Amino acid sequence: MVKEIIKYPTTPSLEFGANVRHFNQELFDLIKDLKDTIEANNLDALSAFQIGSPYAVIVIKKDDGEFLELINPRIIKREGTITPVESTAYFPGLSAKTKRYEKIKLMYEDRDANQQFLEAEGDLAVTIQRKLDYVFGSNFRVRLDDNERKLLDSKLEFGTDAITDNGCPTTFKRDKLLHLIKFVFVASLLALITKFFLSEENLSILKSAENYAMLSILILTVIYFFYAIHEGKQYKNCSSCQIGNIIGVTGITLAKLLVLFGANYFLLW
Repeated sequence: MVKEIIKYPTTPSLEFGANVRHFNQELFDLIKDLKDTIEANNLDALSAFQIGSPYAVIVIKKDDGEFLELINPRIIKREGTITPVESTAYFPGLSAKTKRYEKIKLMYEDRDANQQFLEAEGDLAVTIQRKLDYVFGSNFRVRLDDNERKLLDSKLEFGTDAITDNGCPTTFKRDKLLHLIKFVFVASLLALITKFFLSEENLSILKSAENYAMLSILILTVIYFFYAIHEGKQYKNCSSCQIGNIIGVTGITLAKLLVLFGANYFLLW
């Protein structure tokens, strides 16, 4: 049966990590529910804790479509460290850089209560470690350093994974658009000055070029405004001042465009 996956900010039951003692139909039903829920939500793994069960059970869907059932799992050997970027159904749509063991050796029991051992590395090792966090009533937030934890909290606050930094940088990608707008504006002014040295035939060409230049500035300004708003959402701590700055820069650019339009109106039209 497909179960509802517990998601942030709902806190699962305070009972967790209970070892399975009875390998009976109740356990088999729980494993079936985990498999059904994994399939229904297109996931790679689930811990029983994520569907509200206190038992230490993990089910992982392997690359070949088969399921790995881990009952009462415990890591008994660990080696090396890696910093993968992880996502989890508990924080849907969000990701964070964690710290994990590169290789692990796992002791667990199968559904027949037989003790088994598993050596894992890479993605499988990371998945097992992530699900073991849930077995003990936690999630990957506890594996984050202070900066990454603050970043995840910002993502949770704003409900987006687009935030990449809590600081406020001094330069932005959108500045390149401003440089392009400035270049077109200056070029248009310089071209306008040549009006006094051109023939009537060339004046017609200049008029068309000026019209295209002003249209380009307008389009680039609109693109700048919307992209700047999008880029600003990536930085929590300076979002309010950025919005004011973006509006101010857009207003000044449009005012310059109006001046350029007036100059063209009186000199060319």
